[in-house]
Amino acid sequence: MSEGGVVLTPRAPPGASIEAECIAPDRFAALGEREIAALPVWQGARMATVGDFFAVRGGRDARVRIDGDVPWAHGLGTAMGGGALRIEGSVGHAIGARMTAGAIEVRGDAGDDAGVAMAGGVLRIEGSAGDRLGGARAGASRGATGGEIVVLGSAGALAGAAARRGLVVVCGNVGIDAGRAMIAGSLVVLGSAGAGAGRWSKRGTLVVMGTVAIAPTYRHACTYEPPHVRLTLTYLRSRHALAIDDRCVRGRYHRYSGDMAELGRGEILQWAAT
Repeated sequence: MSEGGVVLTPRAPPGASIEAECIAPDRFAALGEREIAALPVWQGARMATVGDFFAVRGGRDARVRIDGDVPWAHGLGTAMGGGALRIEGSVGHAIGARMTAGAIEVRGDAGDDAGVAMAGGVLRIEGSAGDRLGGARAGASRGATGGEIVVLGSAGALAGAAARRGLVVVCGNVGIDAGRAMIAGSLVVLGSAGAGAGRWSKRGTLVVMGTVAIAPTYRHACTYEPPHVRLTLTYLRSRHALAIDDRCVRGRYHRYSGDMAELGRGEILQWAAT
């Protein structure tokens, strides 16, 4: 993100977290400084304004930068349909939830529900993420339906759960139930996956470079060099500058088909390190 745009500088950390779904670059594009500062946010049952928690500089621009850590700010970039949002630090829950277009960059950690129910755009997190990355909200049946999520650190439980489309990439490890109930889409884990990976998956692809416990409802199909994995990893190295070993790009993978308790058309691809 180039210089300029709208800059939000956090004031002293509040005593309680805030819900700030109004902070999204496409909404700021038509608003001046004072109008942005007057947008409503919620702190518990109390309605406040953006200006109560941030000093606002600039306006009428779809480029937004937040200068500092805001782990107490939840819902940033919710349903955004364009523009660019950069957080120069860590952020709270539900960053980029239901976004349809644009780009979000988090230069720290993100809380739970990052990119949940995402439909388009790009979300990049340079630290780690919490539970339900690119997945479904608790109790919901639909996760991501498009877009790309790249996490340079690790992620918690239920990464990519109930995904229908899209690409989720975690450079570290993921917690339990990664790719649970996937319908389509791809989850790429450059580290290891916790227990329950791919459970109740109908379709979709889960690629794991490290260890993964294969459920008994999956069947070993073959060991081969999947061309779609090579294309995906090559794209990730080029587009997102990820340090992916050539042995993984050109390597062989154990293919497991499942979950046989469902349609059985999903797959877990585990890198055959030898």
